[in-house]
Amino acid sequence: MTELTTQTTTTKASGVQIILGVSGLFYTLTGLALIFLPTWFFTYIGDFPPFNRHYMGDAGAFILPLGIGLLVAVRQPAAHRGVVLVSAAASLLHALNHAYDDWLVRSPFLHWFAETIPLLIFAGILFLVYRRISRSGLDT
Repeated sequence: MTELTTQTTTTKASGVQIILGVSGLFYTLTGLALIFLPTWFFTYIGDFPPFNRHYMGDAGAFILPLGIGLLVAVRQPAAHRGVVLVSAAASLLHALNHAYDDWLVRSPFLHWFAETIPLLIFAGILFLVYRRISRSGLDT
């Protein structure tokens, strides 16, 4: 009698893949909201007057591909490390733009703590992910 054995393979997502997935989802949803729901985005998330639907759509058109690229990178992070580096650099520039605005208008610490510092941390995390991928060749 022949015995048929089935083997179940489970793949556990690495911390890098989880960070890339969450970041990619965040940027993808943000880009879609900026393109298709700019008034809602302005009202509830990015209230930086004056409202300009065109510029919000432009921002979404740049953020959406970053998000899609990060989502693609989840499966093979090392193969897409350039996407991670570009996304980290874009995130840092975004955070520095907020810091510059906060400095110009002398924003209270609470504003820095609620908006600018989390953006700097997010950019830092993406740079750390890029470094980890580059050093380990992580491709799981």
